[in-house]
Amino acid sequence: MASKTFVREATGLVREIGFLDHLVTNMNGVVPLAAIVLTPWWVFFAVKGGDVMLAILAGWLLTMFGSLISYSMTSATFPRSAAPYIANSRVLHPAVGWPTEVLMWLGWIMALALYPGFMITWALVPGLYTIGVSSGVKAFVDAAFALSQPEWALIAGFLMLVPTSLITVLGTRKLVRTFQLPITIIMFIAIIVLIAIWATTSRSQLESVLPKYLNTNFDTILNEAKASYPEAMIPPIYAFGPIMAAIAFTAGSFNTYWNSWAVGEVRRASDLKMQLASMWIPSTLIAIIVGLTSGMAQAILGRDFLVAMTQILTNNPGFFEGVPTMPAYAMTLIPLMIADNPVVQFIIMIGTICGVLAYFPASWLIVTREWFAWSFDRLLPERFSRVSDKYHTPVWSIIVNLIVASIFMVLFIYFIEYLAFFTTAAWDTTLVPIALLCLSAALLPLRKEIWSLSPANKYKIGPIPIITIGGILGFIYNGAAVLFFTITPELGMGLPSTLLLIFTFLIPFILYWIVRSIRKRQGIDIDLIFKSIPPE
Repeated sequence: MASKTFVREATGLVREIGFLDHLVTNMNGVVPLAAIVLTPWWVFFAVKGGDVMLAILAGWLLTMFGSLISYSMTSATFPRSAAPYIANSRVLHPAVGWPTEVLMWLGWIMALALYPGFMITWALVPGLYTIGVSSGVKAFVDAAFALSQPEWALIAGFLMLVPTSLITVLGTRKLVRTFQLPITIIMFIAIIVLIAIWATTSRSQLESVLPKYLNTNFDTILNEAKASYPEAMIPPIYAFGPIMAAIAFTAGSFNTYWNSWAVGEVRRASDLKMQLASMWIPSTLIAIIVGLTSGMAQAILGRDFLVAMTQILTNNPGFFEGVPTMPAYAMTLIPLMIADNPVVQFIIMIGTICGVLAYFPASWLIVTREWFAWSFDRLLPERFSRVSDKYHTPVWSIIVNLIVASIFMVLFIYFIEYLAFFTTAAWDTTLVPIALLCLSAALLPLRKEIWSLSPANKYKIGPIPIITIGGILGFIYNGAAVLFFTITPELGMGLPSTLLLIFTFLIPFILYWIVRSIRKRQGIDIDLIFKSIPPE
């Protein structure tokens, strides 16, 4: 059999994302409204004696000068699709880069499947319930109870996954501009309303509405938490362990680099200043919003009450009798109750719905551009790197990922009581590749043939490249996050999550060498492919 000649063709992707689209998509891989909800949840629930405000400040600084330095400089160095995968496979080794990126893919395909659950627990159930109570219209309360059933969640899930996948097929610009921009604006309207509520409320206002919405009172909630979760109801501890754990749990709060996987579709992608601005601006904005809301909530209600609500809503939401069973989050539910106005509650609910929808553009781009890049490097069948001549998107990659996400979604909805564990597992699997990307950034100057062409090579502090400093900081920060997310028993993690990480890495690691051997027999030298950078 005659050997085939390998020719590296153009990707077929089109650079149609501008700076604003790039910035917003980077931001919505985090979603500001989700950061408001989840950042204090991680610390109050999982860290005994954690100081959320210290964690926010330190986490933001480590993200800015560690993770975002690493991502912006590697994205500018490798301005192609799935740039983090390309960086890890070219700087470290493809046998490390591919398994690492499979972990990232697993985390984000799980995230796609989790969003319907988020829609239910963050937005629809608490929103409809509080609207029903404040308006006196029982139909809204009944709807909130009905939506806690899996059949309705499945319908909501498919109504989210299928249309957004179709938009993804129709073009990247439609996904990140036509779809994403309006829902982001609506989300920010809700954020402004939330900030206004915290700025104008008092503890007495919450105390007055608690019996109305939760059929209990402020002191009963505190006493229940102290009796059931005494190890959590302690003051902040300023020792190395709790401080590091709290900081580690902010690893997903300000990391606004998520469009890096679609950087091959961004104009001026090799412009380092543009890359840095598109990441630093949204990260700072989110840090301000999270710090402001968390700080006001603590000042008004006290840390003990926020910890108590977090523990009860997560561990035993059935404690609140006559209320829909919802593992809701304190930073969502409390403002809805304080508002005590159906119009304001509706605005918050719609904004939260848009916040969940805002996850989809970055999520679809990450999982589908990963498969595209793997296929382009000949690790998967070539079909997955075929790009539509009409829409300039990898249609087959999108279809397969829709099928996988739908399967995961069905499983997650029927086991929604484990939503916190699934969320943590999805988060944990993304942290390993993030830490390794930072390691790749730190080691990039050692790859002389690449470093000599990198726009990052002129930025140094003395003789030390800034990318190396940022890479080391990012590796330590995200490496600590991997450790704490994996070993923290409150999150249901431990041996199962450790095995998940190990086997998800080992399977593609073994497959790489098998694929390499098969491609060699076909006349395609995988080693040469990974010494090159994908073309435009």
